[in-house]
Order: sequence, then C-alpha cells, then structure tokens
Amino acid sequence: MFSRKLWTIGAILLAIIVTAGPTLAADQITFTGDVTYRERIALPPDADLTVTLVSVDADGVPHAIGATAPIEARGQVPLHFVLNVRSDAITDEPTYGLIAEIRASGVPLFRNRDPVPVDPALPLPTMIIVNFDPQPPPPAPGSVPVNGELEVTPALFDTIWQVRNINGHAVHEATEVSLSIASDRRAGGNGGCNSYFTEAMFDGPALRFGPVAGTRMACDMPVMRQEADYFAALEATASYELADHTLYLLDAEGNPVVRLVRQ
Repeated sequence: MFSRKLWTIGAILLAIIVTAGPTLAADQITFTGDVTYRERIALPPDADLTVTLVSVDADGVPHAIGATAPIEARGQVPLHFVLNVRSDAITDEPTYGLIAEIRASGVPLFRNRDPVPVDPALPLPTMIIVNFDPQPPPPAPGSVPVNGELEVTPALFDTIWQVRNINGHAVHEATEVSLSIASDRRAGGNGGCNSYFTEAMFDGPALRFGPVAGTRMACDMPVMRQEADYFAALEATASYELADHTLYLLDAEGNPVVRLVRQ
C-alpha cells in the first residue's frame, strides 16, 4: 500500500488539505484524475506518488503551489489521485498545471516534465502520463568526489557485464542475464526473462542498487526463480570488487552474491 504522506513545498504558506472523504469545504478546489505510464514496468512495493499543482509564469517556468500523495492508491497504474487546494491560493492571472512523480526508496522513477494544463474554474478529471526518467541519486554522506565524480573504477562503466553466477549457482545456459552501469549511474540489463532498470549508488568501494523496475513478461518457472534471486542479490549488494575482466557484487559481509564477466 502506498504511504499515507502529506508533502509540503518549501516555505509556501498555503494550507493544503488532503482527504479521501466526499465532504469538502466551500473554499476548496478539488483536482482529481489518474497517473499512468506506457512502459510495461511493475512498480516496486514501496513506490509513492506525488502530484503537484504548479502555476506557470509568462516564461513557461512552473512554480509549485501544493502537493499530496494519494491516500488510497494501491497496486499498479493507473493510480488515482485527489488534490484539494484552498481557493485563495488561485489567482486569475497564471496558467496552472499538474506534475506527477512516482518514487521508490526516495529515487524518482517516473515523472512528467511538462505540466498537464488544468483549469481551476473547471477542474475536470485529468489523465497524467509520466515517463520512465530515473535521476541519479545524490552522493552518499562521506563520499569523496574526484573532478566532480566519486572515486569509482572507470572500467566499471559503459560496458555490458554478463552474469555467470548468482549466490553460488551457475546461470541457466538458456538464459542471458546482464548488467550495465552508465556513467550517470543509471543501471539495467536483462534479468533472464525481463528487462530491468535501477540506479547504482556509490560511496567509494561501496555500491548499492536502488529499487528494480522491470517489464512484466512471464517465462518458465526456473527462469522466473533465477530472475527473482538475481534481483534479490542486487538489493543485497553492499560493495564490489573488480579483478581483470571479472566483477563481483558483494553483500554486507563481503560474500559474493553475483559474479559477472565483461562481455
């Protein structure tokens, strides 16, 4: 179930009341609708949706008015939202729009960069289509940048690593499991059945992966079990070792959970 959170925006002195009930005060404007995306990617169980009302100035720059997380949204897209805003926060001059963002473990996964126009005088149900657009996470506390980058082995990036071993078990010969990490820390590959996407978070030799978002194809049960084990191993990764053309993903105790070789 999605978290029941009330998000606030900076120092904006607006009273925004979020409620799932049908009774609304007379001085409120209610925006409703659904958020969806076109990619066949399953949301992680801890995903949260934030919908923000913005005013757009003459230069096309959006300014936040208020935001909320849905109260009863569950499962997969489309996700329904209800956003109630005090009417005195609305003026006749700006153009207004809605921006939605889906996060998991604090990492943005989906968003729409261009606000979807809405009319506060006639707030019709709105469909917001977000795009898969994960952003590199901020450096972890204690990270030491070098020329603007963290101290990470350059040979790790921009190559395809083929998984050969997961938790001590060889990968099924009929499957190809892979991992690639781009220099902007976006990561992904093939889990053996589904394509997947995630984020690589570094702190020197430490390495963690963000929530895994994958397509939703079905394969034979052994392949699906192997893929689940692989995704779990990514979540358990705490550091890495790189020796020649072999990459080891290690858990918090330093045990190898995945062995990969450079393609």
